[in-house]
Amino acid sequence: MSRGRLGAWVAVGLGAVYFLAPLVATFEFSLRMRRGEYSFDAYRAVFASGDFQSAFLYSAALALATIAVVAAVVVPTAYFVRLRLPRLAGIVEFITLLPLVIPAIVLVFGFIRLYGSSSILPLTATSLGADALLMFGYVGLGLPTCTARSIRRFRRSTRAP
Repeated sequence: MSRGRLGAWVAVGLGAVYFLAPLVATFEFSLRMRRGEYSFDAYRAVFASGDFQSAFLYSAALALATIAVVAAVVVPTAYFVRLRLPRLAGIVEFITLLPLVIPAIVLVFGFIRLYGSSSILPLTATSLGADALLMFGYVGLGLPTCTARSIRRFRRSTRAP
C-alpha cells in the first residue's frame, strides 16, 4: 500500500471515530436507565409517552411545511434568475449564503426582538405565530444549500450542446 493511500485511510478512520464515538457513547448511556445493567427501559418510557408522540408529530409537520415553503421559494427563483436575470445569479447566491455567515443564535435573538410581544407584529404572542416564526427560521437556514445548488444545477442543465 502506498504512503498516500495509508494516509487517506488513516484520515477516514479518524473521521469515522470522530463522528461515531459520540453516537455510540450516547446510545450506551441511554441503555443504562437501571443502575448496573443494560436495558431498553428508557426507550419504552419515551415511546409510551404521549408527550413524545405529540412532539414528534409537531416536528414532522413543521419539517414538511418547511420543505414546502423552501421548494415554493427556490424553484421559481432558480428559474427566474436563470431565464430572466442571469447576470444576477452571483448576487442571489451571495444573498442566500448569508444565513451561513450569520449564526443561528443571532437569527433567533433578532426574530425575538423583531417579532416579540411588544412589536408591531407580535408573532410570539400566539402559538400559531410562534410556529410560523420557527418555520421561517428553518426556511432561512435551509435556503443557502437549496438555492445556490439549484441555480448551479439549472445553469448546467440549460447549457446549449
